Formats: sequence, C-alpha cells, structure tokens
Amino acid sequence: MAHINLKMGELFVGAGGLGVGFILANHPHIQFQPTFAVDNEPISLSTYKGNLEWLSAHKQDLDVSRSRVLLLDIDKIHGNDLISKSDLNNEELDILVGGPPCQGYSSSNRAGQKKNKDERNYLMRVFLDKVRDICPKMFLIENVQGVQWTEPTEGMRLDTLQLPLFPDIDHDVQLDSVQEFLVRQANSLGYKVWYKIIDAATFGIPQHRMRFFLFGVRADLIPNDEEVNLSEYLNDFVVDRYTTVSEAINDLPPLGNGDRYIGSYDPSSNSYVQKLRQYMLSNEVYDHFTTKHKDYVIDRYKQIQQGQNWEAIRGLMTNYANIDNTHSNIYRRLQNDLPAITITHYRKSMIIHPIQDRGLSFREACRLQSFPDWFRFQGGREAMQQQLANAVPPMLATKVAYAVAEYWYNTIRQ
Repeated sequence: MAHINLKMGELFVGAGGLGVGFILANHPHIQFQPTFAVDNEPISLSTYKGNLEWLSAHKQDLDVSRSRVLLLDIDKIHGNDLISKSDLNNEELDILVGGPPCQGYSSSNRAGQKKNKDERNYLMRVFLDKVRDICPKMFLIENVQGVQWTEPTEGMRLDTLQLPLFPDIDHDVQLDSVQEFLVRQANSLGYKVWYKIIDAATFGIPQHRMRFFLFGVRADLIPNDEEVNLSEYLNDFVVDRYTTVSEAINDLPPLGNGDRYIGSYDPSSNSYVQKLRQYMLSNEVYDHFTTKHKDYVIDRYKQIQQGQNWEAIRGLMTNYANIDNTHSNIYRRLQNDLPAITITHYRKSMIIHPIQDRGLSFREACRLQSFPDWFRFQGGREAMQQQLANAVPPMLATKVAYAVAEYWYNTIRQ
C-alpha cells in the first residue's frame, strides 16, 4: 500500500530534533512530509536544512526536498503567509508541530529572570495564534515538564478571560498552570486534546528527560463522544529495560582531555548504536571531540565515582561562592549501567564520562540525546553544544510521531 503523506509544518525548529524525528517515524502507511520550518536563529536553521539535504540525498524514499526553511520571527508573520509561502491551500496542513523555547518553565532558571520568563511564555501563545490562523487538522506542542506547575503569566490570564467559555466573567480567572492555559485555549479553538509528561528513558533513549506533549485534533474530524488518546499507541513503545550509557557510547574511541578523534572505527553491534548509524555510508565517526579542561578540573574528576556529583569533592569546590546553591547535576559522573541524567549543556554542567577522566565528547552527548551519527550540527563548538542542549531527542519524537500516525490511520483516515 502506498504511503499517505501528511503535510507537516514546524515552528521553533531549533536544530530539528522534533521535525527529523517525525520524518523518520517509519510508519507502514503514513509519512510526514515537511512543508515549512520556521525559526529566527540562522545557525540552528542551517543545521536543520543541512540535515534535510543529507536525508534527501541519501534516503530518497523520504519526501523532504520541497520543505521551505524560513528564517523569520514567528510572532511577526501571519499563519496564512506561511501557508502561501509553502504553496499550500487553506486547511491543507495536516499537522503543525513545535517546541516553543522553554526556559520560562525550567526549574533551573534563576528566580530573578521574570522578564525572560514572560517573553518565553509569550512564545507559547504565539504557537497557539498560528494554530488559530492555519487551522491544521492536528497540532503537537512539546515542552518541559514545568508547564504543569508553572503559574500562567498575566497575558495568559487575560487571554483566558476572552475565551468563549467565559464570556461574562469580569474578574480574575482561576488559572493554576501553563498546562491549564494551553488546554483551555486549544478547546476554545475547536480542538480536542491529549497531554502527558513522558520520560524519554521509558522509550529506549539512554537519558532520563521529562518532556510535556500536548496533542490536539480538530473536533470536527472525530465523533462528538470520542476522546483523543495517544497513550494506547505510545504504550506499545515502552521498553522492558532501559538503554544504558554504556550501550550508547562505550564503543566510541577513547579520548583524552581536549582530544579529537577523526577517522573510522569499529561500531558496536548493539541495537541502539545500529539504529543511530542507520544510513551511514562508512564506519566514520563525526564530531567526537572533548573540551580542554584545566588540570585542577581533571583532578576533581578523578575523585568522583560513577553516580556521584560535586558533593563527593565538596572540600575542593573553593571557587564556588555558595556551594550549597550548586545544582545537583554539576560534576556528575554518569553511570555505565543506567541511563544518563538529563543532557542540558553538558560542558557547562561538567558532566563526566563514566570511566574516562574527562568531560563528555560532543558525539557522546549526541548519542545520549539519540541524534543519528550522520546528523551534523553547524556553527562553532558553543553554538553546537547549545543547539544540542535545547533539542528534542529525535528518537523520542519518532515514537510520538508513530503514535500520531497510528491515531490518524485508525481514527481520522477516510
């Protein structure tokens, strides 16, 4: 049976972890066809575009060559303009996906950054504005788990006051969280929704990373009495055993502090590595380099055992003004036999290789984030590391995309 192409638009693309995950979903009947991808960061878009071009050249059964990669401020363009730039017709877009920048909801954010938080929260409202403009058949928002407890901004409260659900209310709306705001707004736009906090490790990614997903389906496409539920399809991908750090990275060539490996090597035959090396044309390894740390940092690393963090060397942490305010994942040595901690900016967090006395290499961090070995990041090292830290693990996105495809095929397809 021929594939059904579902036309996909993406906002807040970043490096492309979410979009690439959808493209690689490998559903037997459904293929997600990217039509436009928008971001306002040139380097991130360059990363995304370069990898789309690689896929177009090396995986020709994927229909990715017609996607419009657009450098735009998303809040300054109307959804109809995105549709026209992508040669689509009104209501032709099947799904709009995106992960609005999430620092406003992050528990690691500093309390004093209220202005930054309000700006970030505003971008979530921008995504919903584009849902209103475009009216896609489905949409998917990805974000950090903090949306379930973060208090809504005043702008969100004002938006909620204007909803048709509350036409006569002239006082403050009792809105407890950003999550509640999103659900109410989606309902008011005519969508039924499903939402869930997912740990990437439960789906075979070698990293504990909690992500929020909100999936919406236009209510006119499904029976009135039917609820939207992706869980029944996602549950098929829950693993019996976690993928470990060792399985993900220990086949890569050993490195010293500040070293870089260039060339071929003998990849592991385990299923996780083989998935990430699918479509590779040789045994080459890319971007396997480490940051050069000062000798005193390496001396600290040597005294930290697997699973321990800075607390194991508290007496050496003399360069920290208030050591008790230090995040628990600073100077964390990973454990070989468990998934990694959440991979944020691994260099700034000083994450330590489980058995080698050095920081992680960039390719090791990519492996833990489930980026394929052929995936290349653009820009200097700092830009590459920040893009990786912000990204959705593509393998997690693939599982969610497959569940969306299953839902479409079994519920909406006509």
